[in-house]
Amino acid sequence: MSTIPAVNPRYVLPARLARAFGAGAIYLERRVLVFLFFGFASGLPLGLIGETFRIRLTDAGVDFGTIGLTSLIGTAYAIKFLWAPFVDLMSLGPITRVLGQRRGWMATTLVMILALLIPLSLIDPADALLMSVLLAVGVAFASASFDIVVDAYRIEYLVDRQLAGGTAVHASAWYLGAKLAAGILVLWLADVSGWSAAYLFSSLTLLLGLAAVFLNKEPDRAETGAMADKDREEALETFLASRPHMDSPLALAGARIYVLAAAPFMDMVRRFSWALVPILAFVVLFKFQDAFAGALSGPFVRAIGYEKTTIAVVYKGIGLGAVFLGMFAGGVLMNALGLIRALWIGGILQVVSNFGFSWLDWMAGLVTLGLDGGAMGAYLPDIAESARHGLVDANWQWLAATIGFENFASGLGNTLFVVFLSRLVSDAYTATQYALLSAVALVARTFLAAPAGYVAEWVGWFDFFLLSAVVGLPGLVLLWMLAANESLRADR
Repeated sequence: MSTIPAVNPRYVLPARLARAFGAGAIYLERRVLVFLFFGFASGLPLGLIGETFRIRLTDAGVDFGTIGLTSLIGTAYAIKFLWAPFVDLMSLGPITRVLGQRRGWMATTLVMILALLIPLSLIDPADALLMSVLLAVGVAFASASFDIVVDAYRIEYLVDRQLAGGTAVHASAWYLGAKLAAGILVLWLADVSGWSAAYLFSSLTLLLGLAAVFLNKEPDRAETGAMADKDREEALETFLASRPHMDSPLALAGARIYVLAAAPFMDMVRRFSWALVPILAFVVLFKFQDAFAGALSGPFVRAIGYEKTTIAVVYKGIGLGAVFLGMFAGGVLMNALGLIRALWIGGILQVVSNFGFSWLDWMAGLVTLGLDGGAMGAYLPDIAESARHGLVDANWQWLAATIGFENFASGLGNTLFVVFLSRLVSDAYTATQYALLSAVALVARTFLAAPAGYVAEWVGWFDFFLLSAVVGLPGLVLLWMLAANESLRADR
């Protein structure tokens, strides 16, 4: 992590204020609050080239087949670990000398995003669809590169006790950028002033992130940078010694690129040895139950009878608020209890929260059959489908309780999980190793959760969500195994 001392009067609150807010005082520290701007700048571009962009294409008369293909624009975020080694270590010349390695890359990528978003704002996709898509692809790569470096900056800039708080602030601000500024605000402005003005105004809010880059300091990486240089030189010597025929300039250049990419991964193997296997298994499985249930939670609540308006209000209102609350609770828990204990709480809550969907399915069934013993009373034998939906939808508070609890547990778990990933990386290769670990974590959300629909059809909704809770247990078993690992015990 950062080499800044854990107790430094310049970075902690006055004692009286800290006592007043308790463990939550972490959210009033300047180093934590700055991630409001960086998180917002991470989320905004993805929102502008994602769902909002597809709505804009619909207004422009683009066919739905083409619009569907534009979901591939976000591929850059999934493969960003491929160029993370270059972002981690490559100097940008005078920019790096003035701002430093991390802030230099942050400023450069933000300027690139702005330079691409401005023409994307002004071009009408109806007249220049290909150019609009190419600009959006460019935004995706520049934004993914910004994510690489801002993740590294967060890990290196914050001390251990600030890491969960900074992560929660960053993630909450990401939602505000992606969903509020790039979603609700842009759609409203598009109705009022047109798409170009809406996109342009939203894009210019990235200047706040650029200002935050200049107003904050570079992490002290002198020692870790020297360590990385030494590791790469040693790895290069070893690699060339085993291949004496590689003596041409082109071969040497290729060897240096190979070592640049391979050294961060070899560092993880050297530090964790065989423990890396259960660590990577935990990275995949800790959020698996979230991904498995989340793949069908929306279709489920619609299928049992909740109306679209109710779902929208609960998911976007109560659900989003619960996510934010969970994220901030994660920061408080870690600050008070340490990472491992907080992870236990988060992991158990995640598993238990999935049972809520089975309960919701059971309650909806009782209402449909008139067996709730309350307002419905007697058995209703021939209830119409529309009436059945109306009866379920009237009990929106059940949906709110289920979604609220699940989103709270998910937000809490997300914050702590990101801190766990951050703990695994070496300061010498922060950006590369974090990008790789976050890519591994995506396995659960993509490949492992893919068969969820077939499982639900096979066992039914009630048993499906019971099963989705059970698949979270291996993650807790792995957490128990990893709790004894000395490299993770620095802050229990």
